[in-house]
Amino acid sequence: MRDPTGNDADARLIQEAFVRETYEGLYRWLRRLSGSAELAADLTQEAFAAYWASRDRRPPGLPPRGWLYAIGRNLWRKAARDRRVPEPAELSLLAAADRPPDLAYDDREFDAAVQAALSRLPAELREVFVLRFWHEFEYAEIAAVQGASSALVRWRYFAARGRLHRELADWAPISREKEGHHAS
Repeated sequence: MRDPTGNDADARLIQEAFVRETYEGLYRWLRRLSGSAELAADLTQEAFAAYWASRDRRPPGLPPRGWLYAIGRNLWRKAARDRRVPEPAELSLLAAADRPPDLAYDDREFDAAVQAALSRLPAELREVFVLRFWHEFEYAEIAAVQGASSALVRWRYFAARGRLHRELADWAPISREKEGHHAS
């Protein structure tokens, strides 16, 4: 039975809006962490279920999105401990459908190199990098998710960025252009 004041309907609309705004981002983050679309989908569902069950226990000052991602992080870490995490999958292809085959091949190769480099990062660095770079979280939000200080999160981001830059240096456009000039 519906609440005659409409509060149930309003609450449901707010909940649906929250899911629409956060579902895809949480899923993509968990997919990058786990390397598995299937596991990421399962963890995303579990995170939302745990979020709704525990939203009244959210720490004061922690935004709802931060609480949801903290829950997702804990579920991912548990899955990793339980060794349910499969081998990393390739990143989604970023190439447009109209890309020439040689460039599409380069895109797939680059995606594989990025996924491999990400998978070699320690978990704390990988989490921070993915949240900051792809999901545009603020350092304070990431700190809340990780239970760390903003200064430590900032250090982790730059450490991850530095490692990825070194590992992916061969993919830099300047390096590839130089290779092309030498081949002529």
